[in-house]
Amino acid sequence: MLSGFTVVVALEGQWRLHDQPVLHQAMDLVRRHQGGRLVLLAARAEGQRLRGPHRRKLDQDALRALHARTEALGIPLLCFPELPTAAALKVLEPLVQPDAVLYGEQSRLFADWPASKAKFPRVFGEFRRQLQGAPEPPLPEPEISGLANGLESCSAGDLGKLRHLSMAPPAPVPGPERGPNRGDTRSAFPFRGDEASALERLQHYVFESDGLKNYKASRNQLVGSEFSSKFSPFLANGSLSVRRIWQALEAHQASFGPSEGCEWMRQELLWREFFLWSEQAHGEAFHRESGIQGRLPTANPDRELFQRWTRAECGHERIDAQLRELNATGYLSNRGRQWVASHFVNSLQLPWTWGARYFEWMLIDADPALNTGNWAYLAGVGSDPRSFGGSPRRFDLEGQAKRYDPEESHMQLWR
Repeated sequence: MLSGFTVVVALEGQWRLHDQPVLHQAMDLVRRHQGGRLVLLAARAEGQRLRGPHRRKLDQDALRALHARTEALGIPLLCFPELPTAAALKVLEPLVQPDAVLYGEQSRLFADWPASKAKFPRVFGEFRRQLQGAPEPPLPEPEISGLANGLESCSAGDLGKLRHLSMAPPAPVPGPERGPNRGDTRSAFPFRGDEASALERLQHYVFESDGLKNYKASRNQLVGSEFSSKFSPFLANGSLSVRRIWQALEAHQASFGPSEGCEWMRQELLWREFFLWSEQAHGEAFHRESGIQGRLPTANPDRELFQRWTRAECGHERIDAQLRELNATGYLSNRGRQWVASHFVNSLQLPWTWGARYFEWMLIDADPALNTGNWAYLAGVGSDPRSFGGSPRRFDLEGQAKRYDPEESHMQLWR
C-alpha cells in the first residue's frame, strides 16, 4: 500500500498535457501537501461507447506517446484501456487508495454555458447570436515533474505489482511509421494520433502552409490530406485542445490579417461547440430517432439493405466509393459524409440512427454529440432550420459531384 497524500487524475480519454485544466488542479492540490504525489490513470471514460478498429489505433498512438512523456517526467501513467475508470480504480485499491480523484473533461471553448441553459437554442444561428464573451485561452503545459513523491522509495514489490496490474500501452503496429491507417496510401489522414503530431499539424496548417488561407474554398474537396485541417481526429482522441486551435487562429489573424478561411474555421469550431452543449441541454432526446424535434421520420428497417450498405454494396457508385474509403481508413471528407447521410435517409430510407451508429463505430474522429447532431440535421429531426415543419435536406448527388468532383477523382481512387 502506497502511503502519503495521493491524487489520481483519470484522464478520461484526454491524451495530452497541454491545456489540461485537471492537471493544473491536481498539481496545485499535490503541492499543498508535503510529500504528496500524482498518479495518472488512462482508462475508459464512464459511459463511453465502444470504438472501432481505426479509432482504437489512433488512441494507441496517443497513449503510447503520452506514456513515454510522463515516464520521462517521473509520473506514473497506469493504463487500463479495456476497463471503465471506476473498475480500474477498484483494481488498484489494494495498492493505491487516493485521497482525491480528479476527472479530465472534453476540451471545449467555453467552460460554462455559452448560451441560455434554460432555453438552449435549437438552431446554430440563434446560438451564435446568444454567445456571450470570448472563448477562454488555453492553459500552458503544467510543471508536473517531481510530483511522484514517495514512489521512488516504494518497495520493489509494490512497484512491480503496479506495473503488473497496469497494462502497458499497446506495441506499435510493425511497418511504415504512418498514421492509424498504415498500409493504405490513399488515406486522407496519414498522421499519427499523438499530441506531438497534433501540434505539428496545427503549426503546419495554420502558419506554414496556405491551408488556412484556402480553407473556405478547399474544404469541400474529397481527395488528399491538405484540403481541410484534419484537426477533428486529434480533437476526438483528446490529443489536441480546441482552445489551442482558437488561439492559433487569433495569432494567424494578428500576423496576416483577417481572412475568409480563418473566419470559416472559427465557425466550424463553434458548430462543434453548439452540438456538444446541445447534447447536454437535450439529454436522451438528442440521440432518439425522433430527435430534438420529437417527430419520427419515415423509415424502412430493412436489415439486409443496411448490411449491403455497410459493405459498400448499396448500388450507387459514388456512395459505395465513399463507404469503401470509410471502411478502409476510418475517414471521410465533410462533403462525402453529407452525401452518404442524405442518400441513406432519403434514397434508402433506412433509420438514420443505424447510419449514425455505424459512422460512430468506423470514424477515427467520431464524437457522439457531433456525429448524432449532424445525422439528425440531415434526417430532418435535428437542428436544420429548414426541417422544422418541413422535409429533410436532400442532396442532388449528380449535381454535387459535378461541382465538387468534376474529374471523378474520388470515385476513381476508391473504385
